[in-house]
Formats: sequence, C-alpha cells, structure tokens
Amino acid sequence: MAQLKEIKAGIGLDNIKFGMFRDDVKNILGEPDEIDNHTDNEDEGQTESWHYDELELSISFEEVDDMRLFSIAVSGEHYEFNGKKLIGSKKPQLLKDLKDLNITDLKEEAWETDDETKQELIFSEDLSLNFWMEDYELSEIQFGPLFEGEETIKWPE
Repeated sequence: MAQLKEIKAGIGLDNIKFGMFRDDVKNILGEPDEIDNHTDNEDEGQTESWHYDELELSISFEEVDDMRLFSIAVSGEHYEFNGKKLIGSKKPQLLKDLKDLNITDLKEEAWETDDETKQELIFSEDLSLNFWMEDYELSEIQFGPLFEGEETIKWPE
C-alpha cells in the first residue's frame, strides 16, 4: 500500500491528485476498506466515499464532476502540510502554525454534536482547507481542489 504524507493544498496528497478517476486512484491505493454512497442534495448528485482505515484516509468522488476525486480527509498524525505535522495540535498551536505558513483567511465555526464533544471547524476558503477540531485538538484535515470564482474547479495538472 502507498505511503502517503504530504498534503498539497489544491492539488492532492503526494501523487494522488484531485480530478483523478476512481480506477487511477485504485491503482495507487488498492481496494478501499469501505465504500459509502450518499446524496447531500438532489442537484449535486451522488457522492462516493472510499475509506482506507490503515492509512487513516478518506477520499470522495462526486457524480456532478464525472466521479473525479473531489475531496480528501486525513486523520493520521504522520500527515504533513508544508512540512508541519498538524494532526493532534491544540488550537493555539494550530493557529500559530497556519499563521506562520501565511494562511491569513481563516474562519471559525462551532458545530453542534449529539454528545458532549466540543467540535469546531477552522477553514480557509482560498486554499479549500478544513481543519476539524475535537475537544480543542485537531483531529482531521479535509481538503479539495481550488476554485476559479464560485463554481469553476481548477483541477491540478
């Protein structure tokens, strides 16, 4: 199985690039441990999510984009963004690290959960990066391709 670690904003994860088709990704990563299919709303069509438990990785393909790779989520502490391991960071350290990386368009949202867990989203729209905090600690980084304007995806080459 592939050893992946470098998150590339707007591009992908190491040699896995946004815009790849399912067969191309499967040739690199192998069969996923689990596949989920869901529809968020009827206009956007179906989303197919693949989960790789050992890699602590989930990837999603969207029907509206011809089932091309549209989203990656990682939760393992070995993943790096611009040379920094961020998963497991407390919120103040994460905000400092992101500021040091010149990510200045950060916004924050609190999320309601069914249990006592405190969940928060810190995100950069410019870089299509979502940092999911759970009890004040970064638990997952979710990222996607960049956009030109509101609707046009800028697929990496």
